[in-house]
Amino acid sequence: MARFLIADDERPARSELRFLLEKILKELNQSESEILEAGSGAAVLDLIEKHSFDACFLDIEMGDIKGTKLAEMMRQKSMDTAVIFVTAYESYALNAFDVDAVDYVMKPFDEARIRKAIEKFMKRRATERKIPGPFALPAGDHMEVINPDSISYIEAIHKGAKVHCHRHIYYSSDPLVEWEKKLSPAKDQFVRVHKSFIVNLEACEALVPDYNNGYACKLKECGDEVIPISRNMIHEIRKYFCV
Repeated sequence: MARFLIADDERPARSELRFLLEKILKELNQSESEILEAGSGAAVLDLIEKHSFDACFLDIEMGDIKGTKLAEMMRQKSMDTAVIFVTAYESYALNAFDVDAVDYVMKPFDEARIRKAIEKFMKRRATERKIPGPFALPAGDHMEVINPDSISYIEAIHKGAKVHCHRHIYYSSDPLVEWEKKLSPAKDQFVRVHKSFIVNLEACEALVPDYNNGYACKLKECGDEVIPISRNMIHEIRKYFCV
């Protein structure tokens, strides 16, 4: 059972989304899930003070408070709430990466598209429950324990790897193939996007154009550095982000 929040300042949009959501959850044997609604940003803030939510379908244009701002406030209160943006404006797509949105759904609503967003939320939820680690890595004369979520990417180097975390870089004697094994329980989150790189897709801020009409990952807290995506991985990465 899960608790969902539908936040949209237009009643018809809330009603349509609720109808589709109830239908899809029933087909997925999740009909006992609870669905609450909010018609304004203020109502969202009131509800998140009273309840915890597993996922929120959040309109970006809420009238009184921007949906992106609400998402940030929800993140501060509970990192576990999955945000699925719903909007009629394509221009907000990249903003979804800033708050680690699970998905970005365009209006008018399409049942198949809503189903895909729900399945993606459930898949990520299952992955989060079996996250590997923590890992102890050398740091001078001692070992430091890091959680997988703090890893931005892992880079292959001669006879080992560099593990890039939010604030530090650690050197590991294990090559990328060993790190792939360690991170295999969360293989949807940690992907070997290139022969020399494993990327934490949860840390991806944007997909940016790269050489030869390809793409690269721009990661949070990594400055202007981008990680190339090999051609044979482009489809999988685009599928992950529903592009």
